[in-house]
Amino acid sequence: MKKLILQQPGRIASSSGSVPDVPVSGVLNQDMEWLKQHYVRCSDLIYRHITIGGHQHRQAAVFYFDGMTDSSVVHDNILQPLLLDAEIAENDAETEENFRNFFEYLKERLLPAGEITVADDLKQGAQAMMNGDVLLIIDGCRQAIVIDAKGFPQRPVGKAENEVVLRGPQEAFTEAMRINTALIRRHLRTNQLKLEEKTLGRYTRTQVAIVYLDGVANENIIAEVHRRLDNIKDVDSILDSSCIEQYIEDSPFSVFPQMQYTERPDKVASSLLEGRVALVVDGSPDVILLPLMFVQLLQSPEDYYTRLAPGTFMRWIRYMGLLIAILFPSLYVAVTSYHPEMLPLNLLLSIAAAREGVPFPAFVEALIMELCFELLREASIRLPGAIGNTIGIVGALVIGDAAVSAHLVAPQMVIVVAITAIGSFTVPSMEASYPIRLLRFPLMLLAAGFGLYGVALGVMAILLHLVHLRSFGFPYLEPLAPLKLNEMRDVLIRAPRWQMMVRPQFREPYRKNTGILERGFWQRRVQPLKQKGDDSRGEQ
Repeated sequence: MKKLILQQPGRIASSSGSVPDVPVSGVLNQDMEWLKQHYVRCSDLIYRHITIGGHQHRQAAVFYFDGMTDSSVVHDNILQPLLLDAEIAENDAETEENFRNFFEYLKERLLPAGEITVADDLKQGAQAMMNGDVLLIIDGCRQAIVIDAKGFPQRPVGKAENEVVLRGPQEAFTEAMRINTALIRRHLRTNQLKLEEKTLGRYTRTQVAIVYLDGVANENIIAEVHRRLDNIKDVDSILDSSCIEQYIEDSPFSVFPQMQYTERPDKVASSLLEGRVALVVDGSPDVILLPLMFVQLLQSPEDYYTRLAPGTFMRWIRYMGLLIAILFPSLYVAVTSYHPEMLPLNLLLSIAAAREGVPFPAFVEALIMELCFELLREASIRLPGAIGNTIGIVGALVIGDAAVSAHLVAPQMVIVVAITAIGSFTVPSMEASYPIRLLRFPLMLLAAGFGLYGVALGVMAILLHLVHLRSFGFPYLEPLAPLKLNEMRDVLIRAPRWQMMVRPQFREPYRKNTGILERGFWQRRVQPLKQKGDDSRGEQ
């Protein structure tokens, strides 16, 4: 009997849009040999040659990776129907039409899997196996069936550890992208929530989901995110969301972050409602939010779960802690070294008496203590939890007391470093703590060289840099610079909730009284959309 070869139009398009490199031949042995050679020396590859069908007993094979699929799904929902239930199909290959009907019968009625797709290319099927799917190849068919059977190990949804709040949801993201997108959709149950996926990395093939609210997010921002991600498709690896940040940020040499990380689904949902875009990366428990304004680094989800007065007070505490963490050591060095007349007489005499016998100037004292504190902080993070906390507390007490007893530093310097550390801990965003820790040292150096004038010059340089910094085209200090009074209700104060229900913050581009800045807003790598019905800024 002449062997029939079934061929149908493909259902899975190539990721690059090119012609498939290795089409399914329809000869089972040939296709199986290619897959074995493609994954040579891969001991976790499992394949089984089986016989299915009615009178014709057609040959088939299933391929999957051990540990990436759910074994119970493979046994109960794939192998058992193929080996037992497929016997009811009698006239499976008498003619090409019967064979086609048998193929459709397998897809639509026999396999009780949640998702079944068809691939024309063996490379596409092999990549689906890397995502935890099962590949079914049938002799005489130039299409392969991809069956969803994902079951790789994953961490369950736990409690947020880095963004702790007393009120509000406590759940946090995991390393599984589909779980993370489900947590976001649980908060935003609308068809306007859009998820567009891309695959990045030549070897890692990392899945990245672009999440936004259609009609709320700025279309130019979405288009720019797509463009920047498309430019990094050919890199070797994307292991974490931080890898993507380093490729697509506006100013990679700035110490200030231009994107925000979060492990809280409720924070992502509120950011999407503001018009921001989220990037969910498979394998990373942190979601990227963009664009980013500097004031958002000092906002905590708990601000919006408490009443007006406590939320505003805690925000003031954070701003105070930010100023102390950056300026307090440099101000102490400047005042004690160059401007002692600014201190009350009793305090000046107390500092002078405590510094008697100390061999180093105030700058060297501050540098030694700050470096010791940074060493203790880094050591406490790398050690196990209980030991790390003990090392941090005991180490600070022992080193501080020993340094004072040995007359290496003055007692006031220990107090200054301790207050500075407490101030840095009030900043709720982890990515904001790094620039604070880094900027502290050049400011101390300027204070040691020029006194308060050096501190003022350093602060002016930081402000000038922040004014010129952009995050996906938006001014980094907005709404402070440029000043937007209608958005100040969520900066120094936390206005009542009914007063903040306004147009999304990132929907409109940066404007001046003279009109839209045609080249000032979409500078650097941002390219505006050119579509009928939209102007060059994407307003609708």
